[in-house]
Amino acid sequence: MIKLFVSGMAFDSGQSGISDYIINSVRELLEHASIDLMLLKKDLKAFPVRHKNLRFILVPNCLEKPVLNMAWHLFAVPFCFRLGKYDGIFLPAGNRRLLCRYPVRTVATVHDLSQFHIDGKYDVFRMFYIRHIIPHFLRKADYKCAISESTKNDIMQFFRTPKTEIVLNYNGYDDRRFNSEYTSGRELPEIYKGKYILYIARIEHPGKNHLNLMKAFEMLPDNIKKEYKLIMPGKLWSGSDAVTDYHSNSDDRDSMIFPGFVDGELLPEIYKSASLYAFPSYFEGFGIPMLEAMACGTPVACSDTPSLVEVGGDAVEIFDPADPESIRDSIMKLLSDEDQRKILIEKGLERVQNFSWKAHAQRIMNCFMI
Repeated sequence: MIKLFVSGMAFDSGQSGISDYIINSVRELLEHASIDLMLLKKDLKAFPVRHKNLRFILVPNCLEKPVLNMAWHLFAVPFCFRLGKYDGIFLPAGNRRLLCRYPVRTVATVHDLSQFHIDGKYDVFRMFYIRHIIPHFLRKADYKCAISESTKNDIMQFFRTPKTEIVLNYNGYDDRRFNSEYTSGRELPEIYKGKYILYIARIEHPGKNHLNLMKAFEMLPDNIKKEYKLIMPGKLWSGSDAVTDYHSNSDDRDSMIFPGFVDGELLPEIYKSASLYAFPSYFEGFGIPMLEAMACGTPVACSDTPSLVEVGGDAVEIFDPADPESIRDSIMKLLSDEDQRKILIEKGLERVQNFSWKAHAQRIMNCFMI
């Protein structure tokens, strides 16, 4: 059994898609390797996996601050830790945290390069870091895992990375929880009782596109707005003021609800109780929530962005994320056409069978075995 060093320094307190990725990839990799996982001390409680092959390397919480975290990870980790004693290094957030040198074989997962597609996604410093620092040090890693064909093409185009160094490695979903039979045994909060349209994403503007989804909801006929709520769970993130300001000035604000970050144990039942999952994001590397919704038997309407179309296939209703009327029309279609709903639900349940964390981890392990 090989021994891996894995960085969890982009764990985001367990409240992001990256944190879900770290949890699920580490859980499956533990079936093949012993792992030393580096985490901030405060993140240990939020990391749910415990295993005989897992050891934690805990670092001070003062390293949580983004700029310090980036610099320390890049220049200090390669020299402060004896990385040469490992058989390999796995960097699960390769588009955020890299090393300046790699003493052993290294595999880095790149989730998306949305900053090249969305103007103003981050502040000037972070944009410089991602566009100029990350590409230089990513090229030094032996293998780059791209979670979709869309991300693979972006790595080749924007980072000038040879195709031979990129491994297409689709994400999975947690099929133990996201299925029709799972129950947490807990009662859903009151806001999830009744009919609702669901969108789960951090409240990040403009990338996650909450504004156009709210505008589309406002355009729905009055009888639909009386029957359905729009619920958008997620943690406040960069640019969220634009979203909350728009919401507070909307005549339909009482029907458009932001409940904050959702307990992961409740997510499957929240999906199952939704009438529709809407995914208006301007850009995604993959779109795990789409798989989770499909696996729970909820029809999905999503942006016609490359990765979502790639992952969703013919099991989703697509719309133009820049056009609120297009979003509204897709929502109306799936709320009113019962035959189309049934077709997409059946296709979704079949589609998710193509994606698994077990297969994802095996492809990572294959990189270390070459």
